[in-house]
Amino acid sequence: MNSHSLTGTHTFPFYPSLLPIRHTITNVTHNNQFSRRFTRSRLCKTPSFQVVRCSMQENGILEPEDAALLISTCITRTLSPALTLKQGLEKIKEAVEELKAKPPCCSSGMFRFQVGVPPSAKSLNWFCCQPESSGVFPQFFLSKERENLSCKSVVSSHARGIFGIGASINLKGFSSTKEYGEFGRCCAVESTPVVAYGFLNLSFDTISSSMMQEAGLFYFFVPQIELAEFEGASILSAMVAWNDSCICTFEEALQAYESSLLQAERNFSSVEDGCCSNHIDTTIRKIHVKEGQVQMVYGNLHKLFGRYVEPAAVELKDASCYSSQFVARLSPAFAISSNMHGQNDYTQFICRLKDCANINILWASLIIEECTRLGLTYFCIAPGSRSSPLAIAASTHPTTSCIACIDERSLAFHAVGYAKSSHKPAVVITSSGTAVSNLHPAVVEASQEFVPLLLLTADRPPELQDVGANQAINQVNHFGPFVRHFFSLPVPSGDISARMVLTSIDSAVHIATSSPCGPVHINCPFREPLENSPRTWNPICLRGLDSWMSTSVPFTSYIRVQHSYRCNYNTFMDDALEVIKKSNRGLLLLGAIHREDDIWAALLLAKHLSWPVVVDILSGLRLRKYFVPFPEFEDTILFIDHLDHMLLSDSIKGWMKADVIIQIGSRITSKRVAQLLESCFPCSYIMVDSHPSRHDPLHIVTHRIQCAIPQFADYLITTCTPHARRKWECFLQALNNVAAWDISFLINSEYSLTEPCVAQMTLEAIHCESAVFLGNSMPIRDADMYACNGNWVERTRDAAVFSSELPCHFIQVAANRGASGIDGLLSTAAGFAVGCNKRVLCVVGDISFLHDTNGLALLSKQMLRKPMTIVVINNRGGAIFSLLPLMNMTARSILDQYFYTSHNVSIHNLCMAHGVKHLKVQSKMELQDALLASQMDKEDFVIEVDSTIDANAAFHSMLRKVSQQGLDHAINSLSKLTVLNSTNDGLIPSKVGKMQYSKYSCPLLLLQLLPVIYPPTTEKASL
Repeated sequence: MNSHSLTGTHTFPFYPSLLPIRHTITNVTHNNQFSRRFTRSRLCKTPSFQVVRCSMQENGILEPEDAALLISTCITRTLSPALTLKQGLEKIKEAVEELKAKPPCCSSGMFRFQVGVPPSAKSLNWFCCQPESSGVFPQFFLSKERENLSCKSVVSSHARGIFGIGASINLKGFSSTKEYGEFGRCCAVESTPVVAYGFLNLSFDTISSSMMQEAGLFYFFVPQIELAEFEGASILSAMVAWNDSCICTFEEALQAYESSLLQAERNFSSVEDGCCSNHIDTTIRKIHVKEGQVQMVYGNLHKLFGRYVEPAAVELKDASCYSSQFVARLSPAFAISSNMHGQNDYTQFICRLKDCANINILWASLIIEECTRLGLTYFCIAPGSRSSPLAIAASTHPTTSCIACIDERSLAFHAVGYAKSSHKPAVVITSSGTAVSNLHPAVVEASQEFVPLLLLTADRPPELQDVGANQAINQVNHFGPFVRHFFSLPVPSGDISARMVLTSIDSAVHIATSSPCGPVHINCPFREPLENSPRTWNPICLRGLDSWMSTSVPFTSYIRVQHSYRCNYNTFMDDALEVIKKSNRGLLLLGAIHREDDIWAALLLAKHLSWPVVVDILSGLRLRKYFVPFPEFEDTILFIDHLDHMLLSDSIKGWMKADVIIQIGSRITSKRVAQLLESCFPCSYIMVDSHPSRHDPLHIVTHRIQCAIPQFADYLITTCTPHARRKWECFLQALNNVAAWDISFLINSEYSLTEPCVAQMTLEAIHCESAVFLGNSMPIRDADMYACNGNWVERTRDAAVFSSELPCHFIQVAANRGASGIDGLLSTAAGFAVGCNKRVLCVVGDISFLHDTNGLALLSKQMLRKPMTIVVINNRGGAIFSLLPLMNMTARSILDQYFYTSHNVSIHNLCMAHGVKHLKVQSKMELQDALLASQMDKEDFVIEVDSTIDANAAFHSMLRKVSQQGLDHAINSLSKLTVLNSTNDGLIPSKVGKMQYSKYSCPLLLLQLLPVIYPPTTEKASL
């Protein structure tokens, strides 16, 4: 095949059909600057081994076996996790400085430093903030997504990706079977963390800034600085490689690393900010990138050059090694990309503003445009005539994603769900009249839960107010105190500066996203015409907007000054710190935590403090996937998962007295846990949350700290020293284990499919890359009480990083606990799935499901989200009332009609009417099979679990009775142990002395606890 050169930014068609490979070389970089000083290369020992010159300054070429040896002997150092990306970089800097102070004596080597950082560190943002005049190459962003590949989707779906800058190693040229196989065999160490990125059938020449296309060519590089996003966290790494015989010494390799690090840190403050599609388009245009039908290849070198490639007919067997969405700058003059350009010409859209048919269309277009510049690209549109200008402007904008629904109530809850998971406002557009009133339940929920929303409600003009005009009601301050801000725009007019429209939107969004976050309401009155009918308007209203039209930034940028986490907090934290340091029975309570960064920070704090950690179901740490098969034997974090269950025992309730309580996240689910907190008073109670609102229903908070959770965690980690595990904590661990064993044994020994079993099985079946949305009433309570952990996650590249310092992978869980209603749950879950870009498991009761059947219509919409599994527990009524005291004091007929609201509605027929898959299950095996099928399916799936109110009440009663008696025995036995010397892992050694089980009776489990002292004693206590 004749080769041809591609220079500058010219694009080319490329289809990765890999042909026989002829040879391999490796270039170890000394400096990432361009130069033509490379004059000759060392010939390889094998005469047929061809050499392709490299343009990097003073580069040399390694033999295949030497290159493979360098890579396969890479030394990896995993550092302790960091609270922020900036702290992660500082940890790597310190580690490299240590290496620099004690340089290795070997003539060649490779070091990789890696650290876990929170998920807010976004690789796409880091790429976009690199300056156009960069001097370090290559630079790239690579998306891990496989579907819906576009510039719009990479932003709206929060796609995870990889950013890299610089090259510690280059692998390029042709490959013959012999040399390729030799390199592949040497790189057959599957556990090596070295990941290469590049192209097949292509090679890049840095001197001519051109790319060569020919069958058998390849070009790969290993970045010097890399940020790889994974589920729940990211990995930041740095690579240093050298080989004295190849000119690049250890000192020169360090200089190259420092150049890449310095470049990567430029404009660093914007890495964790939001990145909108306008920003991406601007970046793409700035570096003169054109699209090509190219795929970027990446993966562990063992995958790329080992068993995944057959030299005789080169073919990558693992599709995950390809990315069809990326942008790569290989030099100042050459950059290639795929699926990163906007689908529409954004410049033309801005130009059309001056040609709007009438003033209504102009103002609506300005409103929508400013929203997108602020990062608000998800629009929820209810049909209506008066809102036509807004709906048309939103649906035709090139960077928006829109969804429509006939029910404004469901639509607003959908917006709440999106904002819950994306942490940026969704925009709701409605017509006038009762359409606005239907938003009220969702607005209340958003207000109570500090969820940002932007409500754009169309209205009649002033002359049609209070005169009996159709569909005209008073919409001024319609939502009262439940919105953070209200503003009614004037009727569009060419005599009013358009700048007023832009600044009004900027101000409203700033208020919605500032603490305390919440919904904001902009009322938008329009006179006719509401369509694109031509009407003359005064262009003077656009005066002063030339600069705004030439950029993609908001008219008014609100700048939040970010204080360093390590600033001086002595003025207001000394008192709380002294209380924490003096604690003897400290308890860390994790309530509802919504942001993954906050969950990450809470996990690091829990590990550092070594206090018992009570985890609410909404904390994100109640459902965990462990990296080890037997987490109970790991001395890491003492999670108390079953405190609610433990408190069924009055003895435990009276014994468990904490002297210091730190609560992170201001809402807790369990009523019994709340009662325990009150019984601990007087004690020091520290409440930490980012909002300023008063969340203290028991009136026991002594220290209210308003700050970001990572900020608080950083302060304690740097000022508090962890303490050794105490007797009280070992008791708690033993009691928690007893409660867990009781729950597991009772649920598993029951043949029928009970509702606690549904909670346990569904939550145990979720994958690490999933999220959970729980309905109110019984689903969230059962999940809080009966969910179990301990599933072993197979060690992967990311798991290897985290497991060395952290024991588990967290699962994000959400619910509508602001007002705790059962309305709009299905719609909220669908919006939550859009915002988090994960497979979402939603568990709701049948009454909640029937209350929001319009949510099924939202499921059928074509949205940029992954499939959902909805588990509906159908006991044909409101089963929660059967567990309340009124059940024994009220006639059954009254219960059925006015409390249970019994029904015979067919959920199957409802699903079929909306085109949603449905499966009904009645046994454990059927539920297990259904959950597996739904996870493999590419469409939404409703699993209906058949249950009855009476059976559910009876099983819950038996669970409480047996567990209470077992826990009473446990605390009585533990109280007899006058000497307790725990082992290194903090466990209380025990053996099974006797076990007996009788259905609906006790004792369930008898243990003999053997107190360990040195030397051992024969004293025993029976449980």
